[in-house]
Amino acid sequence: MKAGWQIVAFPVILPWREEFWTLPLYFPDLKIGVAPDWPSNLPYQGLPLPPEAQAPGRELKGLHPGDLKQWQAFKEYQQTQNESEDDLIKAIRQYEAAATPKPESHLDPWHLAWQLEKMQADQEARLVRVDQGQEWLAEILAPEPWEERQSLGQVPGIDEMVDPELAKLRYLLWKRVMEPHLQDLWTPLLLGRTARSIFLTLRGWPQWTGLRSLPVSLPGCRGEAEWAAIMGDASLGKHLAEFRELLSSTLTRAAADDAALTASRELPDFVEKYLVPHWPLDPLWHWTLEIWGPDREAEEAEPVLCWTGAGAGVLPG
Repeated sequence: MKAGWQIVAFPVILPWREEFWTLPLYFPDLKIGVAPDWPSNLPYQGLPLPPEAQAPGRELKGLHPGDLKQWQAFKEYQQTQNESEDDLIKAIRQYEAAATPKPESHLDPWHLAWQLEKMQADQEARLVRVDQGQEWLAEILAPEPWEERQSLGQVPGIDEMVDPELAKLRYLLWKRVMEPHLQDLWTPLLLGRTARSIFLTLRGWPQWTGLRSLPVSLPGCRGEAEWAAIMGDASLGKHLAEFRELLSSTLTRAAADDAALTASRELPDFVEKYLVPHWPLDPLWHWTLEIWGPDREAEEAEPVLCWTGAGAGVLPG
């Protein structure tokens, strides 16, 4: 971006979703971590996997059909999962202790981040099916009253709950892994299903409800053909470049004065005047980009970009 703002995707592991075809239109220089199953023709290159990510494949290379019986393999898988989760919890509890002057006990943050993010990414993949199950259950159990749950405070548009310690740990490990690739001016773009709740938890939700934000409804696409059509439109490409410059200046103003952020209409007005009328797709599909003002009480106060549609109405995670 013109003013030097670097956009960095959160979390470390970001499984592919069809609506991500929109990202290169607005963030052609987006920095991502591990990007499983992302199309190779997008202008992004993910980070290499840590060595332990390839271990399961190597372990099965010497096996022949019939060597592993399904039931035995399932029991071994369960045992391995339980052991790995116990080891991970133990490693997390000892993570701060690694800072003591004992070189031999140093823990690689990429190793911990990979295990934790892999567990979360697997959970997010399952949540797609769980969401469908929730809809079916809602239809079946509609006549029955739902059990009242304890209220944890109200934040508009936020239904998820995340563990505060896990939220802090994921952020710190994400930052340790991405730090070698960060520029002076950078801001996270929240794209995971629970990323919005993680960052709100870091800011003290549910007790804290003072989020200052600017929502911008952006036209988007959800397929390669639609993406190619937009990328091939020269006049629209010029408007998208102008949008990125406006976004950069908006982030700069937000970093200096988040109160002025909520009063700003320059970016939303530009989208309505120049992008929406010239968008070549019908019907028009929108996704909402939210620009958060920085947390002045945090050690590092930077604005945050959040795609509000990623994670709306999902289960705790």
